[in-house]
Amino acid sequence: MKSSPRPGLRRARRVTSLEPADPAAFLRALDEAAAHFRAGRLEAAAQVYRRLERQAPGDVRAAYSLSVIDIRQGRPARARERLEAVVALAPDLAEAQHNLGAVCQALGDWAGAAEAYGQAADLRPQAGESRVGLAMALAALGRPGEAIGQNRILAQDPAQRWPALTRIALIDAGAITDEDVAAMGSAAEEGGAASGEFRGEARIGLCFALGEALDHRGRDAEAFAAWDVGNRLKRASLDVAAAAAANAAAARYVTAAVTPQVLAARAGQGDKTAAPIFVIGLPRTGSTLIEQILASHPQVQGLGETGVLPRLAERGYPDTAAGFRTLAKAYLDAMRQHGWDGRSRFVDKTLENYLHAGLIAALFPNALILNAVRDPMDTGFACWRQLFASGNETLYDLADIGAEYVRYRGLMDHWRALMGGRVAEVSYEALVAEPEPQIRRLVTEVAGLSWDPAVLRFHERGAAVQTASASQVRRPIHGGSVGHWRRHAERLRPLADALGPYGPAVGG
Repeated sequence: MKSSPRPGLRRARRVTSLEPADPAAFLRALDEAAAHFRAGRLEAAAQVYRRLERQAPGDVRAAYSLSVIDIRQGRPARARERLEAVVALAPDLAEAQHNLGAVCQALGDWAGAAEAYGQAADLRPQAGESRVGLAMALAALGRPGEAIGQNRILAQDPAQRWPALTRIALIDAGAITDEDVAAMGSAAEEGGAASGEFRGEARIGLCFALGEALDHRGRDAEAFAAWDVGNRLKRASLDVAAAAAANAAAARYVTAAVTPQVLAARAGQGDKTAAPIFVIGLPRTGSTLIEQILASHPQVQGLGETGVLPRLAERGYPDTAAGFRTLAKAYLDAMRQHGWDGRSRFVDKTLENYLHAGLIAALFPNALILNAVRDPMDTGFACWRQLFASGNETLYDLADIGAEYVRYRGLMDHWRALMGGRVAEVSYEALVAEPEPQIRRLVTEVAGLSWDPAVLRFHERGAAVQTASASQVRRPIHGGSVGHWRRHAERLRPLADALGPYGPAVGG
């Protein structure tokens, strides 16, 4: 949960007009429960709070405290139910509204998050955390102007200025003013030494945002320099060697675990459903665009980057027919928890599933696997410009990115040799060059869906988008980023060299 839950209400606050039968005893019990909570005895605290909730259902203090315990114990759905009841009785409780926003966010309900965060921010205009949550929700919902407006309010607070400007630049680099660029440049260069507080992730984020703002102005060398500082700082904070070794080990494992003999032995043992549509590949290859197009069809749900299959496969692949059936069922059950209605087809855009393409083919022989592909140089450059929320430790150095791309292509070549045309490629450049015929091909020929013109209006789709491409997929397809790397061709020489046979000397 990206927005922190707020702690319990102050004991002395009168939250409703309905008092418990014995107010003094009620307050003593509240003190007892609070002592359990502070000591980390959450179950003991919950027992007391549940008793108090039964004694005085009109007093929200016990219910609110139970919701905080639910959040601490990883039960956002239950916390949401409690918090909705709390704010229905006491809508002016900013803490409860903020926490409701946080649990809605955790559950992927960005509309609910925006509503609750908005209520919390109205109740406490100076509460920056609620406004940050509101801005994030508005951006995810495709309301960039409102999101930028909220960040502009935050930027008026010196303590919030740089993170707010960072978020604005990443939503729309054109919304950053010349004055902002100058200030961001000074702060990024100095690292906030004057305040002593601007360091680490805050400075890294500002460097990436500054690069976008400068790139938007055509100040290529300065933009590249800002991205370079951000990438170097980020890479220094990560264990890149361990991540690269783990990625290489994973590639070795899956190629050894899925052989022609294994696929032949497992033929007919998987789940026959055609519901899953797996979009796989590297980041920044147009995968969000593919998902948005397909999810605009009335028979398809877009479920985003679920991460379900990699988690289920962490302990290794099954080695029996029963194990494959169990894994397939566990995956589908988990997708229901992510919002699948059990009837429609759905898109799972967990890109790292390119490692598991062979497993997917065995588990779901009728599922569609789409590999999002893009020019290697544009792919690598776009990855290098992106500050990822988590993971992707090997994508903060041009040579590392090239090596990762070579590993990915090697694995995709392996799957192609093993499974023929089982994995369909979707080219970003082709979509950009000929949107309507390529979308029609994707929907009808590749996905086997009936034609629906709604897919051509994918940018009007109201569902939330949480990836780095959120702002791009809210607009009609355009070719502005095709060949963007050429503006920095000389500076990108380490990437071109590391790509080897996939570099521009061969692949152009």
